[in-house]
Amino acid sequence: MAPLFANRWLIPLPPIWMLGAAAAVALGVILAGYGLLRLAAPRAAAEARASLRDGFLGPLAWLLLTFSAVALAFTYPLAAMSPSPLVEIGRSLRRFVAAADGSLTVTVEPGATAAEIPLGFRPQELDRIDVSADGRLVVRTQQPIAGFALTKVPDVDVDPATPWNWRRSTGATNPFLGQRPTLQATTESDRPVTVTIRWRLMPEFREVAVLPWAAAILVAVTAAYAAVRLGARRVAAVAAATTKEAIGQPVFAVALIAGTLLLFVFIIIPYNTFGDDVKMLKDSGLTLIKVLALLVVVWTASVAVADEIEGRTALTVLSKPLTRGRFLVGKFLGLSLVALLVFLILGGVLMATTSLKVVYDAREAAKVDPLWRDCAAEMITVVPGLMLALLETILLASVSLAVSTRLGMVPNLIVCFTVYALGHLVPLIVQSSVGKFAIVRFVGRLFATLLPVLEHFTIDAAVAGDVPVPWSYLGWAALYAGLYSTVALLVALVLFQDRDLA
Repeated sequence: MAPLFANRWLIPLPPIWMLGAAAAVALGVILAGYGLLRLAAPRAAAEARASLRDGFLGPLAWLLLTFSAVALAFTYPLAAMSPSPLVEIGRSLRRFVAAADGSLTVTVEPGATAAEIPLGFRPQELDRIDVSADGRLVVRTQQPIAGFALTKVPDVDVDPATPWNWRRSTGATNPFLGQRPTLQATTESDRPVTVTIRWRLMPEFREVAVLPWAAAILVAVTAAYAAVRLGARRVAAVAAATTKEAIGQPVFAVALIAGTLLLFVFIIIPYNTFGDDVKMLKDSGLTLIKVLALLVVVWTASVAVADEIEGRTALTVLSKPLTRGRFLVGKFLGLSLVALLVFLILGGVLMATTSLKVVYDAREAAKVDPLWRDCAAEMITVVPGLMLALLETILLASVSLAVSTRLGMVPNLIVCFTVYALGHLVPLIVQSSVGKFAIVRFVGRLFATLLPVLEHFTIDAAVAGDVPVPWSYLGWAALYAGLYSTVALLVALVLFQDRDLA
């Protein structure tokens, strides 16, 4: 059987199809929730429908529709392939939730030669297998094919004292071939031998887990925003106005268009890294998205706060039953939503270009086209970097909001990008101040205390070394970003509280 998707131009498409399918699933769940809301609470449903015209849910809906259209466009070609990728993806998804353990007990007749024992699983899904017997026998897992004897896995002796087992985690060759594995048992015993076989199955393609996870995240984001809209209407109104104003700015469209073009150009750029071009693309793409998102956020903070104060618009808004604290929280939420939109759009493009880069490099080096799961695996490694970059951008959004309560756009840009540069240099500053003069140590500790340590949100070393980023690290980074953002918002409130708006 040929490897799945080998030597096909459609190789890079399944990872993109999974993202589109996740968007389609999320869209279906959201529409179902809206239908239930319309039956149970018509007024809340009307509020949800009206929120499509604000600055976040409307663009998010168009984004989900676009990704769903991508999935729909690729569904027919993928379904027509043999074997169908959709069948393989569906089987792996079911394996994530279905029982994966099985066992079989058979009796081998005395003196049997090559007695066949059919097994009820696919070799590609096998995680481990144990074979034990109450007598001595010889077990063969690979049978001759077309007159050729396969010797990749030798026959094994099994007796009560020495059972046989295989574990995928050890890196050993899968002992079975084909779609329906069979054991052949041979025994010289003069009595029947009882053989017990136990196995555990795993998803054949673990990469398909990105589909339910992506759908769940999109649904959770929508539900959280809906909860804010229903529970904190004034704060949500300020956030919606801020997001809508940001999307209307030319810098937002320029950032998206420039980011998309550059991410596709990164595919064909020769990095001359002797096989690590994909890692360079991921690193460059993450930095590009982070800088563009930061530019949009700082620009929006200046327009949404500093210009409103100078133009006396803030005085009109705050003349209504809206406190200055809620005003700032709404602005911060709006800036965070703007950053989230940029990361959802450009992050999807980066994941697509990463999967395409794997195929491009293979063909440039005249190698065999990689399997789709190789493309998906590289694509998935981008996700932790995107999450950390988003947290860093949200943290800097709080700093920009605090600065914008007192300074205009140009000083805000200078301060924020200075904090960005020094924040990444904090560990180096602290390390270089060790053993120096007291004043040097004091300055190093002062920077380490006041400035955010932005290196916590950089995973260049993990990307370069193909080291997976644990969820616990993402959790601690989110906690750090949340604490620092809270402190920055408190500083912003202090600066804004006594600001004369008249």
